[in-house]
Amino acid sequence: MAKQRFKIPTTLDVSYFDMEFNVKSKNGVGLNRPVSAKVIVFTLLAAFAWFYLVFQTFIWEGGILLIIGFTITWCILSVLLVRADKTNRMGLELIFSMINYLPKSGRYVPVRMSDVVHPLKYLLNVDTIDPEDGRIHFLDGQIGHGYHIVGSASALMFAQDKQIILDKVDAFYRKLPVGVEIIYDSVYEGHSVEEQLQAVEQTKQELNVKSKGLDALLKEQHDILKYAINNNQGLTSLHQYLVVRAPSEAALTEFENLLIGDVEGDGLMFRLAKTLSYKEMERYFKSFLGGIN
Repeated sequence: MAKQRFKIPTTLDVSYFDMEFNVKSKNGVGLNRPVSAKVIVFTLLAAFAWFYLVFQTFIWEGGILLIIGFTITWCILSVLLVRADKTNRMGLELIFSMINYLPKSGRYVPVRMSDVVHPLKYLLNVDTIDPEDGRIHFLDGQIGHGYHIVGSASALMFAQDKQIILDKVDAFYRKLPVGVEIIYDSVYEGHSVEEQLQAVEQTKQELNVKSKGLDALLKEQHDILKYAINNNQGLTSLHQYLVVRAPSEAALTEFENLLIGDVEGDGLMFRLAKTLSYKEMERYFKSFLGGIN
């Protein structure tokens, strides 16, 4: 029986500061959502720091206007640093990211052939891609592959079919090897017709008769595929890609076996999963780094 409700599992990378509390008064009135322990602790630290700065430094001697001005500034700064977002990250935790983002070099990564490649590698976390098989080597030492995938879900499916697919998806993720990360990417791009062009060329080579009409027809098919359809940005459609990151060769092989088993078996989660070659990976990165040439 398929699940009716879903949730994001709680991460194991937590500490006592990530514990959440429901803050309520005696009459039962409280906040809309729980407050983590780190927010409470840093709020108390901000209050203690305000008392110390006001009563133990020159601020107290500056008069009521200075105290009021400092208090307003301190409260605004404390709220910005202590307030947590939807991912439960405090503003204090984003200071280093903000410092790295302030310089123009942190907001602008050039991707021309004459530019240094290290900022782009740091942004993508990709070190190299093997020309032989398209394997991705990440900067953190992990390895992976890119896949062009086609799913089987549809808004027009019957309820029973949806339940079967949901069960299959749940079982697929439960079998994922430890440490393997899956990244999905959906992009609008032109069609790649390399396989169709190869098929036309093979048909031309296998012709057993001399026919000007057939030669002209195959040439017309070739020209339409190459010049009218191939990577034509006016004929874009939605394409889905999957990038897998694995900590070891064994984990990557285990994931590939799991993926191949689903495609060649029921095909409920993936109807198609094609490993991207080096040329196809180059085309994929060009699609969002600088367009298709």
